[in-house]
Amino acid sequence: MEIYVALGAGMLAGVGLAAPLGAIGILLVREGMTWGFREASPAAAAVATMDAIYCILAVALGLAAAPVISSWGAWPGLFGGLVLVLLGGVGVVKANNGRSSSEDESTVQPRGRARRFMLFTGLTAINPATLVYFVALLTGFGRPLGSFAGATAFVAGVALASLVWQLGLVFVGQLFRGRITAAAQHRISTAGFSLVILIGLAALVSSLRA
Repeated sequence: MEIYVALGAGMLAGVGLAAPLGAIGILLVREGMTWGFREASPAAAAVATMDAIYCILAVALGLAAAPVISSWGAWPGLFGGLVLVLLGGVGVVKANNGRSSSEDESTVQPRGRARRFMLFTGLTAINPATLVYFVALLTGFGRPLGSFAGATAFVAGVALASLVWQLGLVFVGQLFRGRITAAAQHRISTAGFSLVILIGLAALVSSLRA
């Protein structure tokens, strides 16, 4: 029973972490729309992998991790916000330059699954707030994770729920692929990356005010 409780709690925790549509979620939708489900799925797997790694760290380090992250002050938020702003800026430029509005993006060679996996691993890793999320959650949950089996089940639940959710975002993007014109794809890409910039700016402002 302990294992099932821990697994269920892990799945709920994974959904709670993944459900808010942030910059990574927006980029996953765009990856699915641009390259299709098969090519974009490694990006979803990368996000789920980092969620699981942060969960493992939280389980292993326990409450000791929270003061460490807090001691970093505003720097993690500033760094993450800056990376998002730069990523969004580069995306906006690429969406509007070097490609005619009549060109079908499906004919463009994708960047590669391994490179896509590494890119989204890095983007997810720069957000240590994920670790704080799990530490705070485990503070209240704690007891069912007293055994190795319970902790393993919790992490497995987090990884499974996160992977399913991220793949769902890629699938949503896939649904729009081929149903809109190339010009519309460029406008959507511009709007999506612009939103990433706004999210990054919000993170910067929030960190400066903290």
